Amino acid sequence: MIKNYFKIALRGFAKHKLTFFINLFGLSLGLWAAILIGLWVNSEMNVNKELPEVARVYQMMEHQSYGTNIFTTASTPGVLAESMKESLADVEYAATYTWLENYLFVIGDKRIKLEGMHVMPDLLKIYDYGVVEGDLNFMLTENNHVVLTESGAISLFGRTDVVGEDVEIKSGTDSKNFIIQGVINDYPNSSTMKFDFVLPYSLYFEENDWLEEWDNNGPRTVIRLREGVDGDKFSASMENYIQDKSEESNVRLFAYPYGDYYLHGGWKDGQKIEGRIKNVKLFAMIGLFVLIIACINFMNLSTAKSQKRAKEVGVRKVAGADKKSLVFQFMSESILISFFSGIIALILVQATLPIFNNLTGKEMFVPYLSSLFWIRLLSIILFTGLVAGSYPAFYLSATKVVSVFRSFTKAGKGVVMARKGLVLFQFILATILIVSTLVVYKQISFAMNQDLGYSKDQLIQIPLEGKLLESFDVFKTELEKNENIEAVSRSSFGFMGRNSNTGGVSWEGKDPENAALFEVIRVDYDFIKTSGMELIKGRAFDLLNGSDSTSGAILNQTAYDLMQKDHEGSEFFRMWDVERSIIGVVKDFHFESFRQSVAPAILLLDPINTWQGYVKVNTENIQETIAYLEKTAANLNPEFPFEYSFMDENYARLYQEDVRLRDLAEYFSILTILISCLGLLGLSAHIAEQKTKEIGIRKVLGASTFSILQVINKEFILIVFMSIVIGSGLAFWLMQDWLDGYQYKINFEWWFIPLSAVTIMGVAFLTVTLQSLKAANSNPVKAIKSE
Repeated sequence: MIKNYFKIALRGFAKHKLTFFINLFGLSLGLWAAILIGLWVNSEMNVNKELPEVARVYQMMEHQSYGTNIFTTASTPGVLAESMKESLADVEYAATYTWLENYLFVIGDKRIKLEGMHVMPDLLKIYDYGVVEGDLNFMLTENNHVVLTESGAISLFGRTDVVGEDVEIKSGTDSKNFIIQGVINDYPNSSTMKFDFVLPYSLYFEENDWLEEWDNNGPRTVIRLREGVDGDKFSASMENYIQDKSEESNVRLFAYPYGDYYLHGGWKDGQKIEGRIKNVKLFAMIGLFVLIIACINFMNLSTAKSQKRAKEVGVRKVAGADKKSLVFQFMSESILISFFSGIIALILVQATLPIFNNLTGKEMFVPYLSSLFWIRLLSIILFTGLVAGSYPAFYLSATKVVSVFRSFTKAGKGVVMARKGLVLFQFILATILIVSTLVVYKQISFAMNQDLGYSKDQLIQIPLEGKLLESFDVFKTELEKNENIEAVSRSSFGFMGRNSNTGGVSWEGKDPENAALFEVIRVDYDFIKTSGMELIKGRAFDLLNGSDSTSGAILNQTAYDLMQKDHEGSEFFRMWDVERSIIGVVKDFHFESFRQSVAPAILLLDPINTWQGYVKVNTENIQETIAYLEKTAANLNPEFPFEYSFMDENYARLYQEDVRLRDLAEYFSILTILISCLGLLGLSAHIAEQKTKEIGIRKVLGASTFSILQVINKEFILIVFMSIVIGSGLAFWLMQDWLDGYQYKINFEWWFIPLSAVTIMGVAFLTVTLQSLKAANSNPVKAIKSE
């Protein structure tokens, strides 16, 4: 019986080739999009979830209060982990770790840069993905230990059996010898913790006295609780932990589940908000919508072709077929098409996955050896087949025997309305995606092309290491000899996010409600000129004013306005119990994305504590200038490879996730329109076929091609227009919510909707018109005769 059903299905496919092709191609595209998005969603949902005992691992976090504002950060005091492990029985492991840095590894003549950080030994026990060489219990127990990952060891030695080997590590102006104490497995792609090596945190702690103070933050702390400990209760008990150590602390400490931090780690003014999970939900919905649109096409075309199958149904009913067997037959047809579509979709996924990985910044693959993957895929295919074939199957199986043997059968009003409603739904989704893509594109373009308060397009950043750090003035003098180089300076500031900040700033008449977290930027002479910042009051740091380095400061506009609000005309403030005079004010400059307001910033003249070089160049001869920079650096600092980056490229990385969101939305918008128009193509072909006799009579009576086009086009243009109106309203509401995530944003422009409407209407009209022209240009005599 089942074999017979499949034979009938295959014959039907051969007989109705256009319908079969549209259904097959449409479902293939829908499943292709669903599988790609499914892989991405699965990848996002599994970030950090492979960590051993992840349910017991927590990231320590702080809510810092500044007046009415609350700043949430993962930065913690440098003594937190050690204190927690000593005083809290609930804590099994605790580790503080620093930020990633690039160090130069030297082995004989080989020199290679690796990325790593300083960590406590417990971190390797919390992130225990397995050991390649060595004993985990003895790693990082001495200050001359270094632990490599498997890929780090292979990069250095070409092998992993390297425990006991000596290696020289250079950073800044320092050079130390270390013993490789262990090699650990590379952390999986799903882990946000990435490094090539780790050094002992105790070594870093000895070299930085500020880590001993409870009021200073910088490194991060992660803990693993003992089995059976309630994480929520533990977190609540930690609220006053730091305040108990320092009475003046403005910090409320809490523990956040590490496995949830990547997707759900978002806070605003101390309140939990949606993080990355918002984008995951968005694209999961897009994937589902694209698949539903493809299913809608199948439903529409199948019911539209129902009269072609009506006599077949009637004959089978007369022969004794019951409704159940008819439903099974039509469902088997849709499942068969869905199965074929699944095969094509899988081929498309395999072919396009490298492009999709590049677009999303991930390293995804199709897990062919995973039984769970095949269960999920077959479930999606079966679900698609059932959804797509359900309505046509029950509609066709309910056809009355008496009606099917008449010379003409016509779909009921309810069926026609349902068909139009499905087309309406398709184009509502298409409209939402197109309008949303426009808004995202304009917002990102707005952020990327705004005046940031500094000259990112002319600025080159150079990390200062070795002789470049020791003899920066010599390096600067040599660079200034080149006519393409306009200015050179250095700073502790990278322009990309917050780096060093303090709440320890006071001024005369300061209102406690106006407390703020000030960014502290240490600079050299000529930094204002080099960076392209605009001085709007006072002067820059001057070599002739010796007091600038000890008691002078330059503020940004936000910091200056904050102080003037409490004491207009104030020219002094205190920071860390040192009084400083305000010698200048610069226009606000953005060092975070446009999602955040510009923070108050203080520039201090402190060349000794700077490690980023900046070169302002003439962009007309950029390749020659880069070559000169490289040659000059190599002559002065041959031990370190020359590295540089353009500030405009660095700034663009702040919007990497938004750019990916824009690109994904753009591509899936195009896909949605394509699938929707495939449905329109099939339906318009069906309408033209139904109206063959009417069109023939109209042509014989002298009707123009334009009037005949209207016969078919009017069936769809009104529906598409209605979908644009409804979809635009929904898109406006959704994108206003999205734009609220930005402090500096575009307005929802009126032309977004007309442009989207023209795009959708134009594509829909073209699709229907092509089919209509074919009908309008057919031979009227043959059309009438065929009836």
